[in-house]
Amino acid sequence: MNQIINQFRRIVADDGRGDKDFTQQEERLKKAQDELKEASASLARAANHLADFVKARM
Repeated sequence: MNQIINQFRRIVADDGRGDKDFTQQEERLKKAQDELKEASASLARAANHLADFVKARM
């Protein structure tokens, strides 16, 4: 029971002091995500071109 009360106190008393700023990390992750999306789209286009090429050869 004390654990629950202590956890509630921590939540209520949290005023943001000591919080870390993750802005730079979030920006890097967003850039990496965008690059991965672009790479996967490029791979899908290449696969479609290859499939079209194979169909044309048949």
